[in-house]
Amino acid sequence: MTSLRKWRFPILIGSGLIAAGVLVYFSSNHISTDKTQGAIGKRDVYRDGQVNSADVAQPGSAPVATQAILESSEFKSLAKDPAFQKLLADPAFENLSRQAGFVSLLSDLNFHEMVLRKDFTELVTSDLFARALSQSNQQNIMHFLSSDLNVQRSYSELIHLSAFNNLLEHRTFRELAANSAFLGLLRSNELSRALTVRTFSDLTLRSEFGASLLSGSAQQMRAELRR
Repeated sequence: MTSLRKWRFPILIGSGLIAAGVLVYFSSNHISTDKTQGAIGKRDVYRDGQVNSADVAQPGSAPVATQAILESSEFKSLAKDPAFQKLLADPAFENLSRQAGFVSLLSDLNFHEMVLRKDFTELVTSDLFARALSQSNQQNIMHFLSSDLNVQRSYSELIHLSAFNNLLEHRTFRELAANSAFLGLLRSNELSRALTVRTFSDLTLRSEFGASLLSGSAQQMRAELRR
């Protein structure tokens, strides 16, 4: 009994030290694991937030939009339409179709209405209109045009149309009206002839058509028509 009492306290102290060591070991291992998992979690979040280059449409390509147009009933019905074929073959149209401003204008119903008018083409492609564009805004342009006797005689009806005035309010149209390719396209009447075809007119209102044009697909469409 005396011997047992003698070793009781050392044994208890030793057991306590062993228990404390075990506790420290498992606690340290748990924290290390949490930190590791936290780091992995952060890395996963970062990886998921990255944009894969394969998911981004590369410049000059819009396969989904182009394919949608090529397979559309509108495009198929236009395949043998002479006006549509000539428009796609026009270098000015192909050049302009890569410009966001022109593509946006092409889907504007005000523009559709105006392009079908002969007096609109005559006025917009005239030197008089070129001088009018030097004015700072739509109101000044209209004042300039309204004060000209030639405009009053030949284009009085045109300049009072809401569609014409709406176009003048858009900076994009005013910029294009000073573009030689755009003026050439108007003078050729290829665009106006194509827009007389209801199917083509409807096609220009589709966002996929605009996206496919911006991707440079006019040439691809032309190649598809030859099949």
